Parts: sequence; structure tokens; C-alpha cells
Amino acid sequence: MSAFKQFTTKDVVITPFDVNKTFKFTGNPITGSEVGIDFYTGIKPPINSVFVSASAQKTGFTSQEFTTGVYGSIKQLYYTNYLSQSWGDRVPTQSIIPGVTREDDRFKGPGYSPIYDNYLQSTVTQSRFFPTDVGSEISVISIPSKLYGENIVPTTFKFNYTSSAAANYTASITDNQAGNLISASTVVGQIFYSHGIAVFTSGGLANLASDITGSSPVQLTSASTEFQSSFRIYENQYKCTIRENEFGYSMNPSLISGSVSGSSIRQDTYYDYVTSSFFSPYITTVGLYNDQKDLLVVGKLAKPIPISRFVDTTIMVNYDL
Repeated sequence: MSAFKQFTTKDVVITPFDVNKTFKFTGNPITGSEVGIDFYTGIKPPINSVFVSASAQKTGFTSQEFTTGVYGSIKQLYYTNYLSQSWGDRVPTQSIIPGVTREDDRFKGPGYSPIYDNYLQSTVTQSRFFPTDVGSEISVISIPSKLYGENIVPTTFKFNYTSSAAANYTASITDNQAGNLISASTVVGQIFYSHGIAVFTSGGLANLASDITGSSPVQLTSASTEFQSSFRIYENQYKCTIRENEFGYSMNPSLISGSVSGSSIRQDTYYDYVTSSFFSPYITTVGLYNDQKDLLVVGKLAKPIPISRFVDTTIMVNYDL
């Protein structure tokens, strides 16, 4: 049995907060179905070729993509401002100083602005390199959203790899918090924290994905990756207040001493102390319902608590989503 009371807006507080979780994978489990981290090779197609060529080879472990499509997508999303110069292509603009009338407006400039967004990861001016020669290769590590949540926490991404194609080539990659991937103090690519994407565009690491996927997945035994994810959780707090004149009666069936059957109506008989003015019910469970009276949340108290007949009784219900 239960009784209902409507919440007011001041009784409900919803607070968002971010929590971090560390992931570390080594060897073949990196691309396993329960993890799903994938490696893609991107290759620059011949000039005047279609964006995604059906004749191009496919790449990836868990999800197959065309190498030309990977190259074009990464270039469009993250490097369209960095094709002619490493510090970004900027176009001149002018600022308008409004006057009393339109004839009094003044233009001051030139100013410069990026052409595209390209998902800069910090306010620090970033240098990016992207290969544009035909046949140029890039490598992409794609982390699924089920792992990185809202974003990868900056400075926590680490990737270690020993190449089987190049003798004694060992790389240890970290991110520098501003979106650059660093190997031996050299920038070898970029990481996009909110997308779970790491792109390698220079050095031996540009061929990392083809080295891993080219012959056999067993090459993953020499790889490990580590990062922290950021997940946003919402703490819901409900203030359940019982006034001193509310819920003074219990519907617990153990209070019934018997019943009297009439011609068509059954009447329950309660123990005498239940009908006394000194009777105070105890609370053992609090349930939260929606407008359709569907039970959504159940909170069990550590021990039964009596409802006061003189002051308000307040129970705080907290749960996270």
C-alpha cells in the first residue's frame, strides 16, 4: 500500500558532475568486440578521382571503410585550414565600427580569420601538418564513444607500439593537452578529445595502421593504449517532506485485527491502538513515481523512522543517472 504527495520545484535539485575512468588495453583485446578500438589507413587518391573509390582497399578491424574515404573525411573535418601552411590558412576580414548612420560606419582592417572550424582543442595556436601528395598515407585510431564518454581527458592518452615492418622501431606517443600527439618531443599528429579520434600524419607513425592491419592482427601484441574517459553523471536529489499533520494513518495490513463481512461490503477491523491519537506510523520505504503513477525509484531506509506528530519529517532521496 502507498500514499502519494506531489513535489514542488524547490523540492528537486539536479546537479551535473563529471567523473573520470581509466582504460588500458594491451595486444589483441584492443580491437575485440567488447572494446572496439579500431585502426584505419587513409590514402590520398589520384587527382580527379572520386571521393570514395570502390576500387580502393578497405581498412579497419571492426568496421570496414575505404582508405580513400578515411583520408577525405579526416582532411575535411580536421585539416582544411592546414593544407597550404602548418599554422593554418587564414582569410582577411574587416571590422565594422558603427556610426550614427550607415554612412558613418567605418571599416577597420584587415583582420584575419580561419576559413573552417577544424575542431581546435585549445586556445593555443596549433601547428598541424597534413600530407597532400598522391598516395600519401595517414593513420587513424578510433575510440568508440562507449569508452570515451563525453571526451578523452587531456594528457591521459598514451599509445606504445613496436613496428614489425621497421626493425627496432618503437614509438611511445602521448598528448600535450593542446591536441598534439608527441613522440620523442616531435609532433606526429593530433588528437580530438571530444571525438575519440587520434590521427598520425608524419614520420613512421603515418603508416602505423597499415603496418598493423596489413598482414596479421597478431602485430597488435606489441601495442598498448591507455586513456581516461570523462562521463557526465546527473545527481538527482529529492526532498521528501512530511508535515506534522500528514501521513498519520498506516495502510500496513499487519494493523488489521480481523474483518467483518457484510452483504456486499467487507469491512476491516483495526487494533485499538491504531485509532488512538497517539499512534505514529513508521516509514520504511520511499518510492518516486511519475505522473502516470508508475514506480520509478525505490529507496529503503536503514531502519524504520517514526513520523513526528509535532515537526516536519524530511527524507532526502539521492540517485545518480
